[in-house]
Amino acid sequence: MTDFLEMLTGERLVADVVRQSPVVLGPDNQLEATAGHAATHRIAVLKGATTDRPYVYAETTFVGDRLPEPARGQLEGTADPIGRVLVAHGLHSGREPLAGSQGAGAHPPSTVTGSEPDIVWARAYRLIIGGQPVFAIHEWFLRSVLDAFDHQVRG
Repeated sequence: MTDFLEMLTGERLVADVVRQSPVVLGPDNQLEATAGHAATHRIAVLKGATTDRPYVYAETTFVGDRLPEPARGQLEGTADPIGRVLVAHGLHSGREPLAGSQGAGAHPPSTVTGSEPDIVWARAYRLIIGGQPVFAIHEWFLRSVLDAFDHQVRG
């Protein structure tokens, strides 16, 4: 998706990591890990590197010990989106939909965003790498994605 959004927007995307912190997974988690397993919760906004325009708000929980150390380090220490990190390390993933926010009109938690952004689409899925669920991702696409598409069509 990162490559598609970069083509659509005409600029490189960066992940503005709003918050990243350790969490302990509960018994019925979306990553099929045992209760008490350590994971990371990451809140990020995908923005244009040139314009600083926000395109996607994302909340992700991932099990870091299911990733090679270099990929974990890149996620923790750079502004690279998750998709770019996976490609850089040759990690091929499958995608499975999750129950949750799907479609237009769904909103991210307002306690994080501070205001109601203009959401045009939302989706929730998990990424499977090496047969194990590693990432549970909830994404909210902002109106700026449609604006970029409109600009491409008219441009």
